[in-house]
Amino acid sequence: MNLLLLDQQVSFLHLDKTDPRSRHLERVLKVKPGDCIDLAVQNGPKGKGRVTDAKNGSFTLEIEWLPLHAPDFYPISLVVGLARPQTCRKVLDQAASLGVRSFTFFGADKGEISYRQSNLWRGDEWKRKIQEGVAQAFASSIPTCSLLTNLDEALEKEKPAFGIALDNYEASQPLSVAKREEEKEYVLCVGPERGWSDRERKLLRKYQYELFHLGPRVLRVETAVVAALGMITEPFWG
Repeated sequence: MNLLLLDQQVSFLHLDKTDPRSRHLERVLKVKPGDCIDLAVQNGPKGKGRVTDAKNGSFTLEIEWLPLHAPDFYPISLVVGLARPQTCRKVLDQAASLGVRSFTFFGADKGEISYRQSNLWRGDEWKRKIQEGVAQAFASSIPTCSLLTNLDEALEKEKPAFGIALDNYEASQPLSVAKREEEKEYVLCVGPERGWSDRERKLLRKYQYELFHLGPRVLRVETAVVAALGMITEPFWG
């Protein structure tokens, strides 16, 4: 956690000893009165919090806020076939850190329907994983997240300037040859662990998605997401 994400903009903040953020301040950052830490409001400004009191594992901070900044994610939407919950947790955390602006998970033809009933999706855990990824990246803009029935719904929702679909089997060219430009809006589609069905490939082509691969090795879903996003976001780094 490289900054503390808050729900609202306040001048003072008290964190009780039972708050996980207090445990982080005490055990990891080892802060003491007078120290300053970085904070941000979700989808809002960043700021500095000065510790004015630290007793028995509780902390009080006085906060100064910076001017509101533009959204700090990239014009990249991520569409992913529902995978095992532990895989989706990694995707949420790592892709949020890498700066996607939205997630869309869908029930894939070759996926397991039971994945939708995971505790990850039944409560707020998916929100926490996104927030953790954003905080790790020292950012404040929170990507949106949708859970849809199938790829049909996902592609109807996302209509990019440049649609990219990863495919180990029918893609004829590596993602490295794709012309990636800062001005474009991207949608990256990644299938589930068992890959795309023939029906889904036809659908991707219908919506004018280009198929690319990441080399001859078969990667885990979360590894493919990170590798592809690293390549797509590179033009934005300068």
